[in-house]
Amino acid sequence: MTDQEIKDTVEGWNWNLSIFEIYDEVKDMGRYGYGGGDTSEGSDLSRLLNHAYEYFNYDQMIKELMSFLAVEVELHEDKELTPTS
Repeated sequence: MTDQEIKDTVEGWNWNLSIFEIYDEVKDMGRYGYGGGDTSEGSDLSRLLNHAYEYFNYDQMIKELMSFLAVEVELHEDKELTPTS
């Protein structure tokens, strides 16, 4: 997926889908390849969900979905992820 396709997909979700509908849409990306066997499906899934995590303001449900699908959360500039003084 291109960066623009990722942005368009996540913006299309724009709080209109439940976490279960998002899961249904992405669950096979890492297993069978998104779009019929793309070799970068794992990378696409990671990029897509990390963008969604940031776009939806570090929503806990997106983070749990990422964990369930074994997608590593990239470090983001988020209060939740930075140590407090």
